[in-house]
Amino acid sequence: MMRHSLQGHRILVTRAVDDSARWASRFAEAGAETVILPCLSFESIADDSTRATLVDAVQHTDWLLLTSPRGAEATAQLLGSERLPSTVRVGVVGPATGRVAAARLGRVDLVAMQQSAAGLAQELVALHRAGARGPRGVIATSAIATDAAPAILRSAGWEARDVVVYRTIPAAPTAPRRDLAADRIDVIVLASPSAVTGLLRVANVPTSARIVTIGPTTSQAAVAAGLTVAREANEPTFEGILEAIG
Repeated sequence: MMRHSLQGHRILVTRAVDDSARWASRFAEAGAETVILPCLSFESIADDSTRATLVDAVQHTDWLLLTSPRGAEATAQLLGSERLPSTVRVGVVGPATGRVAAARLGRVDLVAMQQSAAGLAQELVALHRAGARGPRGVIATSAIATDAAPAILRSAGWEARDVVVYRTIPAAPTAPRRDLAADRIDVIVLASPSAVTGLLRVANVPTSARIVTIGPTTSQAAVAAGLTVAREANEPTFEGILEAIG
C-alpha cells in the first residue's frame, strides 16, 4: 500500500512511452491526476562492433551487470544465439530488470536491494570483500550513464568494463510547444538528462510547476537548462520520487 497521498496533485510524467504509462498508473494509485508527455525514446545499439565487444567481454568476466530493463533487452539482442558462459553470474538493479534478464538470458544471480547501478556495485563489493583476487565485471549500460558504478568497483579492486548497448534519444522539437500551464500541471517529474532536453523541446514549462528529479545528474541537467529544481529524490527509484513529491 502507498504510504503517501498525492491527492490534489496534477503530475506530468516525462519518461518514454511504456515507462510513463507504468509510473502514471502508480501515481494514480496514490491519488494524483497524471498527464503523460513522453520526452525521450530508446534505441538499441546493434552494430557488429558492439556485438563483438560484448561477446568478448562476457567471455572474460565473472559478472554481467544489467542496470535497466532496456539494457537487459539490448544485451540479449546483441548476444543473440551466443550463450552466457556457465561461470558468468548476472546481477541486476531491480525486479523489472531481473524479469527481462531471466526471460532473455536465462539467469539472475543477484537483485540489488538498492535499485541503482551504484547500489548494485556496492552490494557486489560487499559480497566479494573476502575474495583472494579482484573479480571482473562487465556493465551493459547506456550512452549517458554515469561512471559511478565502475568507479565503485574499481576502487575495490575489481576489473570493471563498460559496454554501451543502448542510447537515449530526447524528443524531437515540436512547434508550437505544449503549454503546460493550460494543462494545470503543478509537478513535473524528470528521470534523466534526456528527459530534460526533450521536455524543453516539446513544452513550455510554467514557473509555478514544481520540478522533481530522480537524482543529481538529472538535477544538474535541469539547472544547466535554466530550470529550478524543487526537490531531488533521495534514491533513484519511483519510491524516491514519490517521497520527494509528497
